[in-house]
Formats: sequence, C-alpha cells, structure tokens
Amino acid sequence: MRGPAVGLGLAGAALVVCGWATQALAYAPPGTPDVAPSGRPPVSGWGDAPLREKPPRWSEPELPSGRAAAGADPIVASRTAITAASAAPGPQSPVQQQVLALVNQERREAGCDPITLDRRLIQAANRHASDMARRGYFDHESPAGEKAGSRVTGAGYPWRRYGENIAKGQDSPYRVMADWMKSPGHRENILDCRLGQMGVGLALAADDTPYWVQDFATPRS
Repeated sequence: MRGPAVGLGLAGAALVVCGWATQALAYAPPGTPDVAPSGRPPVSGWGDAPLREKPPRWSEPELPSGRAAAGADPIVASRTAITAASAAPGPQSPVQQQVLALVNQERREAGCDPITLDRRLIQAANRHASDMARRGYFDHESPAGEKAGSRVTGAGYPWRRYGENIAKGQDSPYRVMADWMKSPGHRENILDCRLGQMGVGLALAADDTPYWVQDFATPRS
C-alpha cells in the first residue's frame, strides 16, 4: 500500500503534504446569504486563511494500536487503526462518532455550533468512498461525471449549501482529521458555521488503502 496522501482541490491545484492526499470542495447556490449563524465571520475565498499557529488540542502522541478500549473517549479512540468493523455505515459506528468528536472540538474553539450526523450524508459519503476505492480514482467528480451535489441530492437531502473533503491512505480518524486541519480549504469546510450536518464515508480498496469522504450540508428551509 502506498503512503497516505492529502491533497487540496482548488481551481485545479493540488497541495501535497508529507505524501498524504486530500481534496476539498464547497458550494452554495447563487443568492445564498453569506451569513455565519454563531457569530463567526463567514469564510472568504479558497486558500487565503493562514495555517493554524498551533496543532489541534487532540494531537497528543499517538497511542499504540489497541490502547483505546471499547467505550473510551472517542477522541482517544480515534488514534487507533481502522478495521472493517469500524467502517460500518451507521451513525453509531466508531468512525462516525470519532470524527464527530474531533470536528466538534475544533468547531467549539472556532465559535461554531456543534455539527450533527445525518444518515443521508453518511449514505452519500459512503457511496463516493466505495466508488473511489473500487475503481481506483481520487476526485470529487466520478469518472461518469457525478458530482458531490448530485450525490447528496440522490441520497434524499435537499441541500442549500454543501462542502466535501476527501482523503486517501490515512489509517485512523485521528490521522485524516489532522491532515484535513493542516490545509486551509479542508479546515474551512470543517469550521464553516453555516454547515450544520455531516456524514463520513470510509471504504477500503483491494490493497487495504483507506478512502475517506466527509460530506457537510445545510438543508433548504
């Protein structure tokens, strides 16, 4: 399996950090009010936010695999390697709960309301993660031309605004969130107070490479 990769999709550009790849995408229809609900200023253009001056509070040295027992704090548990069981699609699965805890800790520090999980967004995210893992591509748009907004709509979610982060190769929720938070575009999706719901997709390719998708959205009123 090749090393993890993080890449940021921004106007066709890519950012590669330490060999881990991620991409970020955000969209709102024309005329959508650019207002942040919790007092946080609305995000501006792609890539113009400074990198964090300090790492996330949850970036303590990683625990050895197996140290996080069942029922442990999800932030601690997020440092253990993923398994087929942890990739289960329901809201109560370890991956959903661990990423949710990490996201909401960051959002609290940014002055945003907590985000909640939505089954439809989980479905859309898992569909895209599985498709990338099965067909071996890494992009917000599928080879057939399907885009993130279509996937969210197809899952039955009437959205007003959405954002999507993708990544591949990271072997735990802790690692994928750390990589996303290092990149301005991904961080803007995670800390966008206007996005109130989330779903995480995770699929393992035939060579055990993890593919991650993080879908955020706000429903139409």
